[in-house]
Amino acid sequence: MMGDSTLRQWFEFFVKEVPTLKQMNLHVQYQSGPLLAVDVENNIDLHWRAHGVPLRTLKTAVADLHYISNEIDDLAGGPHMVIMFNLGPHFTTYPLDFFTQRVWRIRKAVLALLQRAPDTTVVIKTVNTGYKDIFGSDWYSLQLDRILRWAFQDVGVYILDVWQMTACHYSKENIHPGPVIIKNEIDILLSFVCPE
Repeated sequence: MMGDSTLRQWFEFFVKEVPTLKQMNLHVQYQSGPLLAVDVENNIDLHWRAHGVPLRTLKTAVADLHYISNEIDDLAGGPHMVIMFNLGPHFTTYPLDFFTQRVWRIRKAVLALLQRAPDTTVVIKTVNTGYKDIFGSDWYSLQLDRILRWAFQDVGVYILDVWQMTACHYSKENIHPGPVIIKNEIDILLSFVCPE
């Protein structure tokens, strides 16, 4: 998992809900990671890290901030690997061209990964609604969301549409949705990852 704090919510959900999944203390700044949880019984390791700059976070070691495209380039892929990522709110204070270039680099890395390991599952989480403060708005987030969908429309990845889930839910709007929405997002994610 690579992305922002809304994807870290998925990591936290798995750690809380899967009793055999144990989080390891890597002695890093929690907000940006990297974070690791391991399930030795079922041979699962779950990683999360922030998507690299731009990032609004507490003081973090620069060595711990990696770009998604570089991380994907370093992965072998394969049928037992699921890659999940998202981009969005941290880019709302930057021009759309900046975001588009970042997405394009990630697209290139994903295409190379699927070329060398076509049985790798790649899931992209779209942008949440509820980002209404000095740094962003739903309107600008929607523009980022459209760029992300456009760039990956023909790549052969799963796009998990959380925009609709967060916009239409009865709970109070928040960039960090509540547990019921996170569970719904995870249920859809697992339908991609574990279809049987």
